[in-house]
Amino acid sequence: MPAAALRDIADFRLGLPEEWYPMPLDDSGRSWPGELAASLTDDPDAATRLTGELESARAAFVGMDDPLIRAAVWVGEPESGHADAAMVFAMAELDEIGMPDQYERFLASYANRTTDGEFYYNVSTWRSAVPAGEVVASHNLVAHPEADDAEGSLLEERVVIAVYPPGAAQAVQFIFSAQGLGSFENMPEQTQSIVLNLHVRLEGEA
Repeated sequence: MPAAALRDIADFRLGLPEEWYPMPLDDSGRSWPGELAASLTDDPDAATRLTGELESARAAFVGMDDPLIRAAVWVGEPESGHADAAMVFAMAELDEIGMPDQYERFLASYANRTTDGEFYYNVSTWRSAVPAGEVVASHNLVAHPEADDAEGSLLEERVVIAVYPPGAAQAVQFIFSAQGLGSFENMPEQTQSIVLNLHVRLEGEA
């Protein structure tokens, strides 16, 4: 499709499944970690641990310094004091990430690469589709050597998904992250099921 025929994304929304909670990234969200934790568990120790995790996740996303990103966190068992996973999503210009074939090659290029202290030792890509558009995605196991301690490196399971709405000048890019391998039974399948709930409106559409 010629570039001139592409239209900007006017709005995009994601319906969150149960146990996923939207994360406010503006100043109004400063008290959100403690408020959410207190609403999910009556155990003060669990609430304190969960508040700390939510504060860390929020600080990382706020640190991206992008007013257009949106984020959410999955807390399946609040009594554990642990957040199972987090996700961040935003629009990405096609001029920046490329078309689907280019983006898949980019995702695959991370296999066995060390970047900013992160070692990608298992990377697999896949192609699919959801109602909002074509999907290009990767599943990664990422080691963080700088987090070495008595138990070894911190392991992160990560899924990156880009959705290409037909006729759009942007894609919607998702990054899902979980520490360790215990949060998801099948992370690619479960994260794509969340992306099924993405709704996109292009400029000029009602």
